[in-house]
Amino acid sequence: MDKYLKKIPRVKPEKDVVASSSSRPLKQSTIHSLKGVVVVEDIERLKCKLQLPDQSADILVVSLKELGKKIPPRHILLSTKIGHTINKLRKHPDKNVSTEAKRVYLKWKTFFKEKNEKPQIEVKCDKKAEDMRHTAKKMFSAALGVEISHFIVEAVEREVFHCNKKLVSPAYRRTMRAIVFKLKSSEDLKSSLLNSTISVEDFVKQLKKS
Repeated sequence: MDKYLKKIPRVKPEKDVVASSSSRPLKQSTIHSLKGVVVVEDIERLKCKLQLPDQSADILVVSLKELGKKIPPRHILLSTKIGHTINKLRKHPDKNVSTEAKRVYLKWKTFFKEKNEKPQIEVKCDKKAEDMRHTAKKMFSAALGVEISHFIVEAVEREVFHCNKKLVSPAYRRTMRAIVFKLKSSEDLKSSLLNSTISVEDFVKQLKKS
C-alpha cells in the first residue's frame, strides 16, 4: 500500500482570485467559490452522496443546497447524469428533500430555457493525479473486500479528496493508508460502512490524518 501511495504527487491548488472595489478594501475569494466555475469533482462527489442507500435526509438536503449554488453546463449534466439523480429525488418521501430537489431542478431548467448558455470554467484533476487516485481506490476496495466499482468506494475516496482541499497531498495519502489499515483489522467497521450504519462523512472524519 505504502509503495503506491507514497508515489502520489502533490497537486498544486488553483491560484486565488482577488476581487477589488474602489470603495472597499480588497476581498479575496477562491476560484471554486465563483458562480461561473464548475468543479466536476464536486458534482461527482455530491452525486455519490445523493445516491448512497439509506442516506440521511439532512445530508441529502445539504448536498442539494450545495448543488443549487452552481449551474453546470449541459455537457456536464449529460456526462454526470446529475440532473437525472436530482429528478428522482423530487419524489423522495421526506418533504424537505423533495422540496429542495424540486427547487434545484426548476432553477436549472429555467436557466437553460430562458437564457443562452455561457461558457463556464471547468476544474478537473490532471491525468496523473487521477491515476494515483485510482490506485488508492483499488487498495481501499481490496481492504473492504468489494469491487472497485462498488458505490461506497467512490463515495469514500471522493470525501477524502474533498477533505484534503482537492489535493493528492501527503495528508490524503496518510488518510487513505489509515483507512486501509483500519479496515484490514476491523470487521465491525467494514460491516458498519457497507450497511450504512456509519455515514461516509463520519467514517472519514474518524480516520482523517493531517
